[in-house]
Amino acid sequence: MKTYGAGRYLYVEKPDKSNKVVVDFNKSYNPPCAFTEYATCPLPPKQNVIGMKITAGEKNYGTHQ
Repeated sequence: MKTYGAGRYLYVEKPDKSNKVVVDFNKSYNPPCAFTEYATCPLPPKQNVIGMKITAGEKNYGTHQ
């Protein structure tokens, strides 16, 4: 499975005092333009692209009730 062509969005916190960052790919999401042709989405700059595959498994949506 590949990601949406325009990429996925993910917010991360600033590095902590030990200069570490936790990246939770379960919190990534598709931009609005993935759902409708009437939305616009900015493309990320090249320095924001990860140049490798992320084999993180399937997205976890949590529990439903």
